[in-house]
Order: sequence, then structure tokens, then C-alpha cells
Amino acid sequence: MEKVFRYGGYPFVPHRKFHRGKSEKDFFAVNQKLRTDWWLGMFSNQNRVGYKVTYNYDDFYAAATDKECDIFRCIENDCLYVPGANELFGFVETRKHKT
Repeated sequence: MEKVFRYGGYPFVPHRKFHRGKSEKDFFAVNQKLRTDWWLGMFSNQNRVGYKVTYNYDDFYAAATDKECDIFRCIENDCLYVPGANELFGFVETRKHKT
């Protein structure tokens, strides 16, 4: 698989940049889609409840194969993630319904 990189023992692949349209136009809109992922448990604070893997924003992007990407997919669990300052956040991507 092309562009796969490993971080914290998990394989990731760049997914996409944030959309610059209505759904992800500002910090507030993006923030509504972020979730703490207790399954992955990647936090910078080792004393945080749910901590499993040490996370560092700069180290994550150093390992990433696409430094411009905003959203990454974990191949192991097929979930999307957004690097934050102190944790790797889960990202809930809304899907358009066909009418």
C-alpha cells in the first residue's frame, strides 16, 4: 500500500485535507466532528485516563508520508484521525445521502 506510515505501532495512510466549503470552513465546524478515541488512546499525557500510546504532534507529522494532510486513516481499525496538540482525535466524517 502506498504512503503507509507507522506511528505508535499503528499503520496510517493520509486520507485528505479539510474541505474548505461549508462543512469544514472553520475551527468550530471541524471541532464538532472531533472525538476522543478511547480505543486508540493516543495522548501526550501519560496520566490521562484511557492512555495507551504516547502521542506527540510533531513526531506524528515527522512520521507522516504527507505533511500537508489534515485527516489520516488508521488501516488497522479503518477509522479517521486528526492530529491535535495533545491527542490524536477521532474524526467523524459526515456522509451525503443520495436523494
